[in-house]
Amino acid sequence: MSEDRVKWRTESLDLIVLDLLAKRQGSLKEEELMEMLIAMLRDFSYADLNRELLDLELRGKVNVAAMKKGRVITLVRPKTGGQE
Repeated sequence: MSEDRVKWRTESLDLIVLDLLAKRQGSLKEEELMEMLIAMLRDFSYADLNRELLDLELRGKVNVAAMKKGRVITLVRPKTGGQE
């Protein structure tokens, strides 16, 4: 395999997910996020996505809400100090 065909991803999965959410105004359906991650990473499963979403939710970075069809992942925005 030539050097040109091998591409290594240097970003961690959590940063990739957060970046994708930020580029989509902070909210994505689970199916859309999964399609994007498969396109970027090729070898990716729902188990990988669930593991990463759980970690991000526990760290307070995203909210995952159940809908009638699937889930919606929303980026948690940091609160600004007293300017509301």
